[in-house]
Amino acid sequence: MSNYLEYPTCFACRSIDLEIVTHADFGPMFMCDECGYSWVASFESIDPEISQIVVKLKVA
Repeated sequence: MSNYLEYPTCFACRSIDLEIVTHADFGPMFMCDECGYSWVASFESIDPEISQIVVKLKVA
């Protein structure tokens, strides 16, 4: 049986081509590769393994 995977999508263009970038004031943010729109990422929408990587990068 197939599984439905829910990927975060861009609020502006609905693309799934997103990058996680860090901002000094806002922390992790999503940025769309298609249209360039960016927004503050909620930790619920980021995989726990990726969250640990972002935290390690911010500390370093």
